Amino acid sequence: MSSPYGDSIVKRLNFGSAGSFSSPVSHLRPRTQPRASPGVSQHVTPGSAARVGPVRYGLPQDELHGDDRRSTSHHSVSYRVPDDDDVSDGDDATSAPAAAGSAVATRPYAVEEQRQLVEQQLLLSLEAVQSSKQALWRQRLVELESQLAAKLNVVASTALRKQDDLARADQELLRAAQQRRNEELEKVQRSHRTEASLQEQQIKRLMEQREEERRKEEERKRREEEQRRREAEREQAERERARKEEEAAKARQAQEEADKKRAEADAAAQKAEAEAKAKKAAASAASKAHPCLRVSAGAAEQADQLAARLAELQAAIKPLTDDEGTKKARRDIEKKLTVHVQQISGTQNQVAVKCQDVYNLLSGVQGPWRAFAVLTFANKIIKQQELVQLNNKAAFPLAQVAVKLSAYFPELLDALLGLIQRSMPLAVPRAYAHDPGLISNNAYYRGMGFEELDDPAAPSGKVFESPDEYLKRLEGLLLLYAAVMQVDEPNRFGVAHAWSWVARCLNCLPTDRYTAKALVAVLRVAGFSLFTRYRGQFVKMMGTLRREYLPALRATAAGDDLISAFATLLESYVDDGVFRRPPEGRNMPAFDISSRPENRA
Repeated sequence: MSSPYGDSIVKRLNFGSAGSFSSPVSHLRPRTQPRASPGVSQHVTPGSAARVGPVRYGLPQDELHGDDRRSTSHHSVSYRVPDDDDVSDGDDATSAPAAAGSAVATRPYAVEEQRQLVEQQLLLSLEAVQSSKQALWRQRLVELESQLAAKLNVVASTALRKQDDLARADQELLRAAQQRRNEELEKVQRSHRTEASLQEQQIKRLMEQREEERRKEEERKRREEEQRRREAEREQAERERARKEEEAAKARQAQEEADKKRAEADAAAQKAEAEAKAKKAAASAASKAHPCLRVSAGAAEQADQLAARLAELQAAIKPLTDDEGTKKARRDIEKKLTVHVQQISGTQNQVAVKCQDVYNLLSGVQGPWRAFAVLTFANKIIKQQELVQLNNKAAFPLAQVAVKLSAYFPELLDALLGLIQRSMPLAVPRAYAHDPGLISNNAYYRGMGFEELDDPAAPSGKVFESPDEYLKRLEGLLLLYAAVMQVDEPNRFGVAHAWSWVARCLNCLPTDRYTAKALVAVLRVAGFSLFTRYRGQFVKMMGTLRREYLPALRATAAGDDLISAFATLLESYVDDGVFRRPPEGRNMPAFDISSRPENRA
């Protein structure tokens, strides 16, 4: 039987134990139990089983090495290495031992030669097997390397593709993150810009507020300093006047006896001269005026001057009022002035603010437009007389604004007082005695300033307002007029003008309900300023009112409760010394109490 590897060695050859000989290709398959080669018989004694090692092709290991050993049982065993041709399918395996015995007996050196031949063939076979296996494994290694290379190429291409995909994904994520970052950055920048703008506006408002408060504080301190200075000057003047009066009294007392007759003569002469002048003036005025008219010459002259000034202002604005093209501009000025007048309240802060606002408006126009703005402002103040009727305190801030602005626009007071005197003659003061034999009712009402209202049911289509409505309007206008006169500022129509008005009213006007109402209104507002300025002289004037005017007023009452009420008010005004206390609303607070931080909601 031929070897599968192409040599003449029978089947597998293995000499010695597993550890005595190492095959070059023994690592290719696991070792198994040794098998007997076909055609070789083994004769082993039972006692020698543990001693004898694995048998390869019928040769014990001790004989393969040439050792002439025998077993303890003294059995003789002879073997022969059969050729491939000696073994066939029909050979009898039992005849092998006998033939081997005869061959060994005839050829003593055949075993050694055979062994050497087998070893040579074995080496050649092993080398062939090793070469074949190495070639096979090289081929398989090349195939595996090619497969691995192909797989590595696939893996590499896949890895590159995935790397490219990851790189693109990273770029997309980076772009998205950069976009989000830019959006967030833009949002933060917008927020910062908005916050910076708001903070800048807030800082600007705070700076403006602080500047305004500083300016107001300086203005308040200046006013307080000015007031203290005026008070000091007034006290100094009072002391100087008292000193001079005391010195004069002492001088008069020293010369009283010596000059008594001469003084009496001089007084009689002066009295006669004054009476002559008064009779002459009265006769001259009586020849020109209505016999029922009661007005002093100085008051009439002053009223004529105010009326002339008012007529000049009205003539100056006539081209504007007649021009339809200026209607929008006139309406804008009227709206602004209406808002400013309505916002005037009883605080020094608001008075200063409104003075500045109206000053800016009047300074921004020139010529006829300034005259129009001045007349409009005066009319807006006079229209507040209804508010003044309900709240007498409202007259003081309106008068303060008007007088302060008159320092820059002198025509403002001329327009304001001219409009008041035209609407209410008692503001001159001027009045008519109601003598039915000398003056008709209509002439009397027109002379006293009663308004004529439309009434289709009346024969003439006009009716006069009722006495109650007239008294309400009289109160509102005279309160405004008195508030202007009592303002302690550089004022052409100040406290001295109020003194003249009260004196003229007591000396010239008839004693009736209308003059009494006018006196009550003026003294209620301007009495404290008159007392502060004139002191003893004003007290004497009030004594004259108490002794002479009130009895004459009560004598004309004739059951008229309103006259009695006015007489009672004037009497309590004098007796209780109400003029010694400032009227409510005259001393305005710096700020409205509701605007303080602790009182805000």
